[in-house]
Parts: sequence; structure tokens; C-alpha cells
Amino acid sequence: MIPKSMKAVVVRNHGDASSLSFESDFPTPPLQPNHVLVKNDLAGLNFIDTYFRSGLYKKELPFVAGQEGAGKVAAISPEAAECGICVGDDVVYMATDAY
Repeated sequence: MIPKSMKAVVVRNHGDASSLSFESDFPTPPLQPNHVLVKNDLAGLNFIDTYFRSGLYKKELPFVAGQEGAGKVAAISPEAAECGICVGDDVVYMATDAY
């Protein structure tokens, strides 16, 4: 079962590093077609994240910081299942909203 909320580092306002906010009850995104949901064990913040956080690169607020992560697949779409991906698989990925 997918929890209704998750832990995340969220940017609600553009600014410096103080605009990063750890939230323990951020809504879990819904599972989309052709996607999986991953329970992160690791997540990365990189220099490009400073551009999004500062507003130099545009991104709708609020957003979850991070561009990469690693963990276990927690939920799969039917399309992902057809590709052989299973709940519990270890994965690494590059995508937005990782942290």
C-alpha cells in the first residue's frame, strides 16, 4: 500500500538554501501511466538544483528538490510491469523531484 504522504525536501518559495524545507507529510504523488514510485534510500541535490531553487530556472512551486535517487520500487504501473519491473526491485534514476 502506498502511503498518502512522504518525507521530502520542498521548495515553496524561491531563494537561498534557507528556502529548502524538510517536510514529513508532503503528499505522495499519484502513480502515473508508464511510471513507478520509488521509496528512496538515497537522494541527491546538485548544483543545478540551486538554479531551480533560486528561480533562475523556472519550475512551478512548490516542488520537491533533487534530480537523482536510488531505492526500491514501491509501486508500478501496468506498463512498467509489462517491461519486467517488479515491486521491490532496486533502482537508481535521474528525474526531477528526487529528494
